[in-house]
Amino acid sequence: MSTHYFLALPIEDERFARVQRDIISFYSYRRTYRPEEFHLTLQFLGTLDDDEVEAVKELTREVATSTAPFSLTFQQIDHFGKPDRPRVLTVVPDPSVDLTALTETLRRKLFDEITSLDRKPFVPHVTLAKKWDSGVRIPYIAPMFKIEEPVDAIILYRINPNHIPAYEAVEVFPLKRSEEETWRSRLKFLT
Repeated sequence: MSTHYFLALPIEDERFARVQRDIISFYSYRRTYRPEEFHLTLQFLGTLDDDEVEAVKELTREVATSTAPFSLTFQQIDHFGKPDRPRVLTVVPDPSVDLTALTETLRRKLFDEITSLDRKPFVPHVTLAKKWDSGVRIPYIAPMFKIEEPVDAIILYRINPNHIPAYEAVEVFPLKRSEEETWRSRLKFLT
């Protein structure tokens, strides 16, 4: 079996797990994501050879170091597929100029370097569950929530389908730190 990779933003706020717990009983899924697997995919990379992995790392590092940290706001549950049997259950972020700019820049550079990459349109979401099992969706009133998730890194993940968790971080690419944040960090160690 070949190894697949993807680039994503880590999602760490524990409230995502609470939202998932509040709604999962109204659905029937074979695969429910664990909180440590939550992420927002920027680009699925598929199978890569060693040279392509290195190219992805170099390009991602370049984009990350020129992108300032930002935040995403999540307030809505959504899905892919039929409303009564959606194949993927998600939480989606509010529109974000920062996320759009990051994704467009990163994907453009990746597509120029690795022409075989999947070019499906970017649809930002955090998957909570997938692979509809049986039965139908039970109607419910969606819970109200507002989650602010800081974005300060991009992660290159490797998919290990037979492991728990299934996603392994290969490398972390921190976003650019402001001069003030850099000085604060230095002062912390100097005082």
